[in-house]
Amino acid sequence: MEFSLVKSGEEYFKVLAEIIQKAEKVIHLQTYIFEEDETGLLIANLLKEASQRGIKVYVLVDAFGSKLSDGFIQSLKDVGISIRLFSPIYFFKFQIGRRLHQKIVVVDERYALLGGINIANKYAGYATHAWLDYAILIENKVLIKECLRICLEFWNKKYNHLTKRQLLNETKNQIVQHDFVRRKQEIGKTYKKAIQMAQKEIVIVASYFLPNKKVLSLLKKASKRNVAIKIMVSKYSDVMIFKKATEYLYKELCQNNIQIFEYLPSVVHAKVMIVDVKWCTIGSFNLNAISEYGSVELNANIAEPLFVKQVHKEISHVLQNECSLVNKNNIQLQINWWAKFNYVLVRFLIRFFFWILKKAKSYKRQHE
Repeated sequence: MEFSLVKSGEEYFKVLAEIIQKAEKVIHLQTYIFEEDETGLLIANLLKEASQRGIKVYVLVDAFGSKLSDGFIQSLKDVGISIRLFSPIYFFKFQIGRRLHQKIVVVDERYALLGGINIANKYAGYATHAWLDYAILIENKVLIKECLRICLEFWNKKYNHLTKRQLLNETKNQIVQHDFVRRKQEIGKTYKKAIQMAQKEIVIVASYFLPNKKVLSLLKKASKRNVAIKIMVSKYSDVMIFKKATEYLYKELCQNNIQIFEYLPSVVHAKVMIVDVKWCTIGSFNLNAISEYGSVELNANIAEPLFVKQVHKEISHVLQNECSLVNKNNIQLQINWWAKFNYVLVRFLIRFFFWILKKAKSYKRQHE
């Protein structure tokens, strides 16, 4: 099978370890968070072992998401690993920049592991329940080459700004990017088009769910044409301000017959959408303005029937056994002034973030 669904926790890190150990020539690893905890040290040691047996290893981590010590970075360099921080932050220069939010590992043009899972204990379930997240293991040669091309673009800092492709061919599997700064808006467009094309069912698993008005409008229109819509979000969140802002949308969604499920065991960090059990997307893209405009994102759009059914079966199991359905009658208790305040505050903070980005670009132009 060219595509396999991989769940966060022990399963994901077992697969990651296996493909690193199978490497014969080169490994590319790009991620937002790489922590110096038990999970991070485990993966770092596997990468060191690979480098010591002659494998070329390239690691690109986000400078904001990954707080790696100089000693840790040097320990990787000492064994021949090439490591770089993406978009370092210089507050005194007002330089923040977009974030590398994609999570991908490519090994030898044989494997690509792509999803929303960072390298840290909370995703592995070390001493606690793993955050809910998913990745896709790709063994399709065409898509692996595309993943490798993208990794090389970011490693070599040689970007293709103008590539335009036909998106959302229902019979085609694709790797799609989102990087607003480089005019890459493929993932956002596929989400919108997939919702528009839905005929029977839309299932969304969403972390930090705060979609724009266009996406909300498309979901409501889909519901009006009798498309069954289920959205899974976190009952508990690591960013409570986002959680409360999401709750503010509950009433509007439920009034349009859109079902909301809250995941109970831990935090939802997954980013998945399934349409009509025919097509799905899995990756790093969140349905909010930060992913839309401020981050580098990567998803896999898959139309392989057996794989889509596998994803649908897994998500359906979680919805049925590990979630609670938000009761329409109790929504008003949650939609209080505090939820509205958080919703307005998050929107304001996002606008402020983009104002800083504009200032950073202006500063950079003036000092080039």
